[in-house]
Amino acid sequence: MLNLSCLSSTAGYSLHNHSNFSDGAASLEDMCRAGKAGGLKVLGISDHWCVPAYENTDCDEWCMPHGKLPEYIKTLQELKAEYEDENFQLKIGLEVEFFYGNYAQVAADLQKYPLDYMIGSVHYSGVFSIDHDIADWNDLSDSSKDAICQEYYLKLAGAADCGLFTFLGHLDLPKKFGMIDNRKYFQQAEHVLDIVALRGGAIELNTSGWFKQCAEPYPALELLSSARRRNIPVVISADAHCPEHLQRGFEQAGELLQRAEIK
Repeated sequence: MLNLSCLSSTAGYSLHNHSNFSDGAASLEDMCRAGKAGGLKVLGISDHWCVPAYENTDCDEWCMPHGKLPEYIKTLQELKAEYEDENFQLKIGLEVEFFYGNYAQVAADLQKYPLDYMIGSVHYSGVFSIDHDIADWNDLSDSSKDAICQEYYLKLAGAADCGLFTFLGHLDLPKKFGMIDNRKYFQQAEHVLDIVALRGGAIELNTSGWFKQCAEPYPALELLSSARRRNIPVVISADAHCPEHLQRGFEQAGELLQRAEIK
């Protein structure tokens, strides 16, 4: 597995990206070609992998079909052989959805594949899809929103504690649509960071939030500063779903990291 803790800098890395094997718009080769042409040192593809622990989720709409995983791996291995050189590496990853009920079995099933890294993410509070559509939030009461956020951070703490993931994805995702006061959950997010630090894990600075209704990255500056105080490695990620976004917001993210005193 890729070890982010040994990186002296995240410059030239883009590891959280999606192709049309899940909810991305472009082929694996198109993403690979764009990453190399754009001067990346390391490009990672991390399509969504979701094995629900319960029924009635909508993950079939955005996650990789389970039968496609061998083809996904084989295609990336072929692209590695074609595109890699002394200046460019292609890494094989997955963004894995965390569920308390089956995370150990999911991890065991994935061990037979030559994955370089796994991103641990949470998109569900129960069957509620946290980042699917702003309309899903519109009619919720304040108490319902609070319950969703509380469950989200409990699951993210579980993802941090299980020790299976190279880094956690979009730490404060529920703020995406600007429908909650993110400051209300700072304590819960800091608890997740405590676990990440204890486990020797890492987080991402996901730039895609700048282009959503919340208009700030995941996580917010205050949480980045908290991560720095805990000496948690941070990798800049675009969460790109098309080739044009592989390094979107990276310059701005570098400036934010400096503000958070992350070197």
